Amino acid sequence: MPRFPIIPGLPPFTLGTPRGAHPPSARPRERKTWTPPPAPGPTLRIRVEQREREVGMRCSDTSCGIGPSDEEPFPAAGGAPVKQLAIRPLRGSGAVGGSVCAHTFHAACLVSAERVAGWGGEDKEEEEVEVACPSCRAVGCVPREEWEEGVRGLV
Repeated sequence: MPRFPIIPGLPPFTLGTPRGAHPPSARPRERKTWTPPPAPGPTLRIRVEQREREVGMRCSDTSCGIGPSDEEPFPAAGGAPVKQLAIRPLRGSGAVGGSVCAHTFHAACLVSAERVAGWGGEDKEEEEVEVACPSCRAVGCVPREEWEEGVRGLV
């Protein structure tokens, strides 16, 4: 095999490889396992519903019937926030004030969710109605007058 002269100042080259290609390495490169790209973030629907919750138009109920919908994007109330209530701890639980979770609900949405779940607030003598949060299932209570307001809101 003929030897080619090495010219100082120029890089060495190998015969049979295209110009600019790297010479083959002694060990092959490891193939990386394919992984899906990271998610781009929340969808447009999730962002819109979160913003509606922040301004008080939508409650934490996944099937909120008072907030805007695709068919009726502007609520009948003219966009004014509707009163929302938080579930308070039961009297005998030892917790003082506050709420059992961070979720808030329109009275009608809470009554609807509780009826679907099999709770109902039928005992009319109690001044508080025992309910469970439709989102996280934390058990607490709401005042009877707010429960009745929700019942009237469903009609």
